[in-house]
Order: sequence, then structure tokens, then C-alpha cells
Amino acid sequence: MDKRINLELRGRQPSKVKELDLSGCKSGGEIEGLTEEFESLEFLDFSNSNITNLKTFPKLPNLRKLDFSGNRLSKGLENLKECPNLKHIIISNNRIRDLEVLEPLKSLEHLTHLDGAMEISGFDPPQLRLKIFELLPNLLYLDSTDIDGNEEEDDEGNTYTNDKNGLDDDVSDGDDELEDEEGEEEEEEDEDSDGEVETGTELSVLYDNGVVLQDDEEDEDYNEDASDDEDDEEEEDEDPEQEQSTRGKKRKLDDGTV
Repeated sequence: MDKRINLELRGRQPSKVKELDLSGCKSGGEIEGLTEEFESLEFLDFSNSNITNLKTFPKLPNLRKLDFSGNRLSKGLENLKECPNLKHIIISNNRIRDLEVLEPLKSLEHLTHLDGAMEISGFDPPQLRLKIFELLPNLLYLDSTDIDGNEEEDDEGNTYTNDKNGLDDDVSDGDDELEDEEGEEEEEEDEDSDGEVETGTELSVLYDNGVVLQDDEEDEDYNEDASDDEDDEEEEDEDPEQEQSTRGKKRKLDDGTV
């Protein structure tokens, strides 16, 4: 555990550390390396660390939340009296089988939250809940619900469970709205794209028609020019015959044969 603590310090002074995660740190059953130097510590997690007793648990005046779930504790909670500002303790999955083991927690005036289902002989779950609330008069929430079974609320009046679900719903709604907006934008883009294509098509059609019309006009002009040329050629071809005929008639008149 000493090595793990040094690793978690990361060069910081123990007196400056406010959170310390020692979860999963296999120990010999006792807490080692955690001293009163951690005077500013507010949150301590040594869950699943094979802890069997709290004999060496130091005095931590600013500790507010303690998680020692998943260990092998069966008694010894009186050692937490030196942490007067403890507000939240998690004790699930230990070996506590006697309700009197929790009695030392009465001295913690600020303890309002206790998490951890326990099985104590002689009590069914509803009876055990009532007994724990009676034993710890300052306790407000046991496993996130009050003595009447109401879930804990946050500062805005939302329950933590519902708040989480509400948050998920808000996120989901936000995603849906975002998808709708994206869908609308895509539709608008498609419409714009279609409009551009149609406009381009119309221009293309007009352009093509214009080309065809221009080509037709050029063909007509060409045909007219060709027709005029043919007429001119015919006129040119007819002139010599007319001249020869005129000359013949003139000769006959001169000869007096007509």
C-alpha cells in the first residue's frame, strides 16, 4: 500500500492532497502508509483492498467521504471517530453481521449518508432500515433513500436517479433535435441542389435549343444563299442562248429572209 500511495501522490505533498484512490490495493489486512499528514484529504477510496480492520486508520479532520466497500471488515468502526466531518460512508460487501457494529457512527454528527446493503440476522430489510435510522439519528439517507423511501433530491429538486435518467433523456432529446435539424439542413441542401440542377438543366436546354436554332438559321441562310447562287447560274446559262437567238433573228432580218 505504501508504493500505491507514493504513486498516487505523483510528487505532491500529502498535506495538499484532497482525493486519494487506493481502490484495489491489496494489503495485508491493515492500512499502511496513510498518515495524519493527509490533513486536507476529503475523499478516500480504499474499496476492494482486503482490509480486515481499521486499527491504524489516521486522524483525518477534513475527510467527508469514505468508501471501504468490498473489504473484510466485521467491526472496528470506532476508529472513524477521529474523522468528525465524515458525511458519507460506503460499507457494502463487508462482513458486518451485527447492528451494534454501526453504533460508533452515532458520534459523527455530520454523517447524513450511509450506503451498503447489510444482512443482519433477526431483521428483514424494512425492519433493518428502520433500526439503522433509529440508531443513527443524524442519518438522512440510507442507500440513497430517506426513512420514507423517497429518493434523494439535488439542489434543484430532482432525484439523483431521476436526474440521471432526466439527463439521459435531455441528451437523447438534444440528439433527436440535432438529428432533426441536420435532416432539415440536408433537405434544404437537397432542394437547393435540385434547384441548381434544374436551373442548370433549363439553361442547358435553352442553350442547346439556342444552338439548334442558330444552326437551323445558319442552314436556312445557307440554303437561301445556295438557291440564289443556283438562280444566278441559271440566268447566266440562259443569257447566251437568248443572245444567240437574238443574233440569229437579226441576221435573218439583215438577209431579208423573214
